[in-house]
Amino acid sequence: MSRPDPLQLWDDVAQDTLAVVRELDGEEWQLPTALPGWDVRDVVAHLAHLESEAAGMPQPDGGGADQVEATGAMPTSLTQAGVDARRDASGEELRAELEQACSTRREVLADLDTSDLSAPAPGLVGGLGWDLRTWLRNRPVDLWVHATDLRRATGRTVRTDETGATHVARMLTGAFPFALRRLPPGTSVVAEITGPQGRTLAAQVGDDGRAAPVDPPTEPTVHLAMDDVTWLVLGSGREDPAGAAVTITGDAALAQQVLGQLNVMP
Repeated sequence: MSRPDPLQLWDDVAQDTLAVVRELDGEEWQLPTALPGWDVRDVVAHLAHLESEAAGMPQPDGGGADQVEATGAMPTSLTQAGVDARRDASGEELRAELEQACSTRREVLADLDTSDLSAPAPGLVGGLGWDLRTWLRNRPVDLWVHATDLRRATGRTVRTDETGATHVARMLTGAFPFALRRLPPGTSVVAEITGPQGRTLAAQVGDDGRAAPVDPPTEPTVHLAMDDVTWLVLGSGREDPAGAAVTITGDAALAQQVLGQLNVMP
């Protein structure tokens, strides 16, 4: 399957996220999310912050980043500053800002040269040391994961048939062997995922301590079975592995270690 155009992917996921934000009403804005200390309103403020940064729009007082270090990671202090700077904005104002930011970002980046994805990304994330590949990969992930935060917080159905879910699932598939880090050599794990993003994942730890994809063994050390919603929220750090709806066969202690290491989100 060919990969979608990265800018089109970003916009498709943004539109799916906006569809959720447009439905928010009344007391839903104050509902808590899976992110400690953030309610629904804070999540939308965060999305408005990063989408408006990508669009090159002016930031409210205290919400910009005059100086960032090329650490490779998005500092928590920076994302929190973007939320805090919007404390006085109503839900309607945040929704309008996000709508405008997505529209402006699409126009501003329409002619972005993506022929060399190792080139530095523009603006804020370029200052963090991100290249275009990292930026264009991470923004759709952030949007879909936070749209899922909103859906779960407000009792809406999590959509795993969307473009964003496919993008996140592709990333988690590639990262699956890392969930076996620090496990004994010879350990094999198979994860059977059901649903629109269903697939079979299998990896084994080699003699050098590194895990790599393998054909699913008949009798793995650990066998995990779960639906794609569970897999995606575990992979995005939004679920306590101890309470996740996963059927475990084999070494239970190793299984819990693997489930706890599925999270690839910073």
